[in-house]
Amino acid sequence: MNWLFPFWLLLAPPPAQADLVRQARQSLVRAEQAATQSGEACKSTDYDKCNTLLTEVQEAVEKAKDSLDKTGLNPARSPRHFKDAEIRTRKILKLLRAVVSYIHPDDRPRFDTAVGRVSDINDQLLSSIMEKKRK
Repeated sequence: MNWLFPFWLLLAPPPAQADLVRQARQSLVRAEQAATQSGEACKSTDYDKCNTLLTEVQEAVEKAKDSLDKTGLNPARSPRHFKDAEIRTRKILKLLRAVVSYIHPDDRPRFDTAVGRVSDINDQLLSSIMEKKRK
């Protein structure tokens, strides 16, 4: 049984890389929660809270993208974490786009900026996954 121990060390991801992946996943969970709360705040006409939560969504998605970029993983070769992030950002976009009819007209440019940035990150994740694999 002792001879298996070194092999397990080789199979496990490096601790710093695992921490960055976990950080990205937690950021996306936080962004999803903030997007849901943002919708509720906009529906109840609490526009200040809505704007604050939209900013939080945008920052959390950007932080997740940065964390995944810092892992050093190639998304075309190991797409697992990047695909998870792409699916979660797509869900966040769906939540945000459902709120558009409740946004105050004065807050619309801020909303469009946040949705545009999340959409750009989603597109970047998708294109990085779909890149041609190098041999």
